[in-house]
Amino acid sequence: MSFFTKMIGAAALLAAGATAASAQTLYDNFEATRLVSYPTAQGTFTQNTPNPGSTMVNSSSTCALYTRDGAQQYAVIVVKPNNARMDNVAAYSAGTKRISVKFRSPAVGVVVQAVLQNSTKSNTNQYPNGKYAGDFTATTTVANAWETLTFTYAAASAGNFDPTVLPTDIDQMVLLVAPGTNNAATYYLDDITAPELLAVTPPSNLAVRQLYDNYDGTRVLKYIAYKTAGGLRLDTLNPAPGAGNNSARVARYTRSTQQYDSFVMQPRGAAINDVANFKNNTPTALHMTLKVFSPAPGILFQITLQDSTVAGATNYPVGRNSEYTATTTATNAWETLSFNFVNAPSATPNTGLNEIVLLISPNTLARRKVYLDDFFGPSLVGYVPTATRTVSNADAAFAPAYPNPTSGLTQLPFTLQKPAVVSLAVYDNLGRRVAQVLDGQPLTAGAHSAELNATRLAPGLYTCRLVVDGVALSRQLSVE
Repeated sequence: MSFFTKMIGAAALLAAGATAASAQTLYDNFEATRLVSYPTAQGTFTQNTPNPGSTMVNSSSTCALYTRDGAQQYAVIVVKPNNARMDNVAAYSAGTKRISVKFRSPAVGVVVQAVLQNSTKSNTNQYPNGKYAGDFTATTTVANAWETLTFTYAAASAGNFDPTVLPTDIDQMVLLVAPGTNNAATYYLDDITAPELLAVTPPSNLAVRQLYDNYDGTRVLKYIAYKTAGGLRLDTLNPAPGAGNNSARVARYTRSTQQYDSFVMQPRGAAINDVANFKNNTPTALHMTLKVFSPAPGILFQITLQDSTVAGATNYPVGRNSEYTATTTATNAWETLSFNFVNAPSATPNTGLNEIVLLISPNTLARRKVYLDDFFGPSLVGYVPTATRTVSNADAAFAPAYPNPTSGLTQLPFTLQKPAVVSLAVYDNLGRRVAQVLDGQPLTAGAHSAELNATRLAPGLYTCRLVVDGVALSRQLSVE
């Protein structure tokens, strides 16, 4: 993209120096931990590819593959925290904490650079607007083998950074591989570790993120068949259970050959709250997310939020409040798409919206079959955020986990007043299911306890969700 073209031109390049304290937050291990999305990647960026050579440095089964765009002298990968901004990054520019990434390169001496930005200011397209202070640089030392690159900071010269960007203003990181070249080689990345994150709390009168449908028991949407062009099958079997999505059941949608195939949904019982913080392109912006299993990278997904009372099939853009897009990066593998606001087609108010339209490969005639799961969107009017949790009812009680906090085996005790079908799952703070402890298991009345092995969970706060005959109870669990 043009606004990155001169980003690094005059920056000094320094090799990784003496070891310093590690960064505190694992952004992405391309398996169970995914705290970021990649709204821009110049080249081919595949987020779930097999590890090309497991070693002691990196024994993960999956990683990311990046084939650099050789036509771009300063090709970038934008790393955007989901619904969060970075905490004060002063320790990183001081060198007391370090950004790091596991990296596999075909050659020695390849420079990799990281730039911290305020995305609101960088979106003005005028270099160096939005760029914080200086550059973080590392250089590869081995070929065709994994190594951990630890980045060294160098202050930028006057005119090559934005002095208005403070260390508390950062909400995205830009990675550049082989900057200043026309390299078109393929590289592998894993375990991106960078500055700590602070959750963004929207004003109370605005929409927050809400789980719309997980096809396993939570469903606040209805699907409008007469407005939908393609074929929808709800609650079908997951075609590839694994780290990207271990749900048993998902949805399948087969796109028609219509140029603008529309998959239409409406919230049940209430309109959508004020969506201003989903479309404001500031650090407080929230993002809709959707797990997708698609046949190819590069498939465009678009979500339109609209007012069905005025939006008709042939009167675009009337009634269309906002549009959001995301693009697939994987082939026949689950990935979580994070949708970025791109357009406000009309002056339709941000409140009272009551229809959601998903377009897959818009403006094409391609027939495609995709699988969908765990759709998060703006909350509905009257929705109570998950901080308010039910722990018991007349039929069941969900007791606190012990030990809590935990770093290993944890007991999740509960009591049933009568025989019931029970599911128990664990979700991270982005609403992603990270463990399925019980899955539709018939149990007798009485006291029960399920065991969770938390050793594979990253440190943080999780929600344990117990579903008894379709009714959910929940408790929080801290992993340290």
